[in-house]
Amino acid sequence: MNSALTRFLWAAAGVLVFLAAGAGVAQQGFPERPGDWEATGKTDALPEPFVTHFCLTNETWAKALTQVPDFCKLQDLSVTSKGIHCTLDCDMKTFQMKGPTDITFDGLEHMTAKATITTTAGGKTTTSVATTDYRWKGAACTDADVNMKKKGGG
Repeated sequence: MNSALTRFLWAAAGVLVFLAAGAGVAQQGFPERPGDWEATGKTDALPEPFVTHFCLTNETWAKALTQVPDFCKLQDLSVTSKGIHCTLDCDMKTFQMKGPTDITFDGLEHMTAKATITTTAGGKTTTSVATTDYRWKGAACTDADVNMKKKGGG
């Protein structure tokens, strides 16, 4: 698998899981404790896990709705007090990705996500399973959170 595709899969496994989650519960607010969340993800498409931080509050949760890429669609969305299920379907010029995502709420400071992503590129289809463990780290969001970093050269 090429490195650009691998990086995209990794991003999809972590970030798009949260974008998918925002679609069903934005009006109700973020269902977990607000603040800095650490996401540790693994996928069989990459040899090493990744760790990243997100600022998750009612405001950033609602903003997730507007950040779903135009080339992706959310389907089969269902939201309960215990979690979220949806199917992500992304169609890019050079490859397509599709698969179910499940997020499970486990208390106010922990949630887990599992995505099974089928990717078709260059006539070859592969399936990867990605899991992400989200843990609340503190009430204060920082510039280290990926969705709080300044964009561009401002």
